[in-house]
Amino acid sequence: MPRPPFSGPIAALVLSAAFIAILPAEIESFAVPQPPAPSRAPSSGDAAPPQPGLASPATTGDQPITGVVTATEGSRVPIAIAPPDEGGSLASTREIQATIRADLEFTGYFDLLPEERSALVTKPAGGGLPPFQEWLSVGADSLAVLAVSESAQAKGGARLEATMKVWDTRSGQRIMGNIFAGETEYLRKVAHRISDEVVRSLTGQQGIATTWISYVSRTGPKTKEIYLMDYDGAHPRRLARTGSLCLSPAWSPDGQQLAYISFRGRQPGIEVIDLDARIRRLPTSGGDLNSAPDWSPDGRRVAYTSNRDGNSEIYVMDVASGQERRLTFNSAIDASPAWAPAGREIVFTSSRAGNPQIYIMDDSGGNVRRLTTNGDYNDSAAWSPRGDRIVYVSRLDGRFELFVHDLATGVASQLTRTGRNNENPRWSPDGRHLVFASDRTGDYQIWTMGADGSNPRRLTSGEASFTPDWSHPR
Repeated sequence: MPRPPFSGPIAALVLSAAFIAILPAEIESFAVPQPPAPSRAPSSGDAAPPQPGLASPATTGDQPITGVVTATEGSRVPIAIAPPDEGGSLASTREIQATIRADLEFTGYFDLLPEERSALVTKPAGGGLPPFQEWLSVGADSLAVLAVSESAQAKGGARLEATMKVWDTRSGQRIMGNIFAGETEYLRKVAHRISDEVVRSLTGQQGIATTWISYVSRTGPKTKEIYLMDYDGAHPRRLARTGSLCLSPAWSPDGQQLAYISFRGRQPGIEVIDLDARIRRLPTSGGDLNSAPDWSPDGRRVAYTSNRDGNSEIYVMDVASGQERRLTFNSAIDASPAWAPAGREIVFTSSRAGNPQIYIMDDSGGNVRRLTTNGDYNDSAAWSPRGDRIVYVSRLDGRFELFVHDLATGVASQLTRTGRNNENPRWSPDGRHLVFASDRTGDYQIWTMGADGSNPRRLTSGEASFTPDWSHPR
């Protein structure tokens, strides 16, 4: 069902539970020197050889990049991933390459050259530069070349080092050259980091391969627990074993905490769990239903729903001080708040017109205006990262479908047409994808699709899963 009303902040109450460690391994990343472009003298636009370190990968200065696209529009960049020579026989190489390929395909920015076309291109001898004209002739405007090596560690296990270089095949100019290192058990994390750097180098946009999706999954007749998984559905893991009913996890902007509804204790309340598995209950003042938490973009406040004053209203709490402020004052039900990316407005659901509709108000509670006019039940709104669209659910013939409202044109477009329930939509941090829960295949499961409704993908299986949220890149 659509995300229920919620509640939140901090009364430093550490709760006992059996926790599962989810601390990510540190992945080192540093640049490799930029070679001179073939058949021309160096120019002022070339990048100087960077210094190694753990920090940001090298950029290419003011060099032109072929096929630059924006976050939501533009033609796809034709790119090939060359068969690796160095480390090509390693299983880790094959897995990294397959993961990178899947990551880049998912973004929607690229057209990946079919792997069989690589056989038509001559392999460079002795580590020389790739034959750019041959790659261009088979349809690749950009070329990515991966090399992987492994080494044993004194403490046991193996260490992985992956070098990714990307060239513009028309100019022969290298766009990216970075080394990524980490323990082999974190191979997928290395691959996702590489993918995000390829996206940044070729498009100027932040990739989402290192993001996580949170959700709740049924673990017993009366229990649901919070789970995390990679953006593509891989590596699902339970965040904590609380033995209670947990609902509607919401990521903090820095991706380090989740606020969620917990039914542990005498009253349902909002708890916050961080990635060190420490849980705090936010000191909401009374009410037997505090629900639907959502973090402000600066991470300082949490908006939520509470019935503490006898009616479902929207409140905001300052997380540091625990101070609360009521935003809505209406005899109707007000619920499901979600912040605008600038932090100055909140979208929410209200029945003040007789049935649930989507409204917008300033973060002070003033300037309330109605957004939706079609449909007899609209709920679970979420603002796009750019602030130009709002996605929500609308009931049609007794089932919930997803719609998106364009704030510039005022036009609402239907995204799903399944005749089943599609609920609790949330945006990817790049605004190009949506995650949601759907029962289109039976039990509720977590799905993703393009922001235009294209390419739906099921991420979970097994026990029913609900109320997803998408983290920012890690």
